Amino acid sequence: MSFPCIKINLNKIADNAKLIIDRCDKSGIAVIGVTKSILADINIVKVLKKSGIKIFGDSRLLNLAKLRNYFGYGQQLVLLRTPMLTECEDLVKICDTSLQTELKTIRILSKICLKKKITHNIIIMVETDDRREGIYPRQVMAFFDEVYKNHKNIRIIGLGTNARCLSNKKPTLKSINCLIDLRNKIYSVYGFKIPVISGGNSSLWKYIETEELPKEVNQVRIGEAIFIGNETSDYTTIKGAHDDCFVLEAEIIEIKEKKAEPYKAIIALGVQDVSCKHLKIQNPYYEIIGQSSDHTVIGLKKQYRLANRKDSVVFSGEISKSKKEKDKNNFYPSKLRVGSIIKFGLNYFGLLSCMTSPFIVKKYI
Repeated sequence: MSFPCIKINLNKIADNAKLIIDRCDKSGIAVIGVTKSILADINIVKVLKKSGIKIFGDSRLLNLAKLRNYFGYGQQLVLLRTPMLTECEDLVKICDTSLQTELKTIRILSKICLKKKITHNIIIMVETDDRREGIYPRQVMAFFDEVYKNHKNIRIIGLGTNARCLSNKKPTLKSINCLIDLRNKIYSVYGFKIPVISGGNSSLWKYIETEELPKEVNQVRIGEAIFIGNETSDYTTIKGAHDDCFVLEAEIIEIKEKKAEPYKAIIALGVQDVSCKHLKIQNPYYEIIGQSSDHTVIGLKKQYRLANRKDSVVFSGEISKSKKEKDKNNFYPSKLRVGSIIKFGLNYFGLLSCMTSPFIVKKYI
């Protein structure tokens, strides 16, 4: 096997997807499976589809083109980022729906759709909490009026919002209710009822789990909760979900053991693969010391450094002196060697980097 390598447990991903989908189904909420962190990996997408995901979304058209080529034209695909003007022509070929925030973009989309004699669905994104994309609530009526009256081949199917993507603010029911109030106002003025309230992402999980989410919310966009097992409001593991669907493994290429410095090991893994700030080393006796473009350095934690350098298993503190004794994590409290494999857990951005990197081998379990 080549290293570094990311091991992808398809069964655990399926378990997480089913857990999320089953709970959302009880509240009448459709789940958009967000594929950007996995580079729209078809092996994983197959598992998501089999688990019950009916709609897929991504912020990159290249990923969505991959999905369109695989599924054909029966599958609903959503672009989750306002498109660049240079993408509009490809957007209408690839996606049924897109999230929109700019009238200039919609005007160009409208011209393209008119020429092709097709329609395109949009979800208007509203800025409520996150300071990322979206128009302000006070602008929604004018925005809707322009699209509704002047662009008949652009079909407004939803209002949406985000939280916990750029800012540290958690989603609030006040923000969700803002979307509902806007939909009701549009209906009272135009007699047009927008069918979809796209309430947010994995940060909404606690509201879904406790049934606090307003019944009008009928769509969420979920990636991290499925792949990492986290809700992103407090960044805690969802009850019953796996947090180890993806495990990164990398190989030690050099050992340093000098009197002037603690015992260290250098791994063939660098920032070009994945930033160490998105990794958690699984061996409890070691910690990440630093990283360069091509190397990651780990060393024994202070309390576990060798008390006697002549004996590779004599450690200070509470570690057992017996080679045969393992701790509950099945790690020997002994020195690593050149060729040893180090395992890391990943957060969401670590997963995104690993799946995007051409230097990290993907292995499916």
